[in-house]
Amino acid sequence: MFVLDLSVEKWVGPLDEGHLIDNPTWQQIESAICELDGKTKTLVTLGADEETYMTIGGGKGGKYIVSVTFDNIDFYNSVDRSLGSKMEKLVVGGQLGNYPAKISVDLQTALLAAQTFARSGELEESVTWENSESLAMVGSAR
Repeated sequence: MFVLDLSVEKWVGPLDEGHLIDNPTWQQIESAICELDGKTKTLVTLGADEETYMTIGGGKGGKYIVSVTFDNIDFYNSVDRSLGSKMEKLVVGGQLGNYPAKISVDLQTALLAAQTFARSGELEESVTWENSESLAMVGSAR
């Protein structure tokens, strides 16, 4: 497996009481993603090293934000261009933010992208990816 660790956030009030799993199995990764609820469990990170990782965040209403970086500079977001540029409020990483609707994908897409990245370190070819410097305007969700 390409991924060496799995970080799972679990927010209890203002504190992240999540955990880190070394050398996770696909079943552990899948379970962590399926448990995202957009409230207390809002972010899962699949790490290969400090610069190469995938994050899957959100979960509320079946909406997930999937982002990948290979150098911690350029980020690739899964997108559904049919959703347009409308903004949506989602909690990712314990913070409410305004995100373009087109970067929220369903659970099946998030799992497929995660499985490909976890096993090979590559972007899933059946998913549309877009390069983006910034995912959200954090703290400006009104």
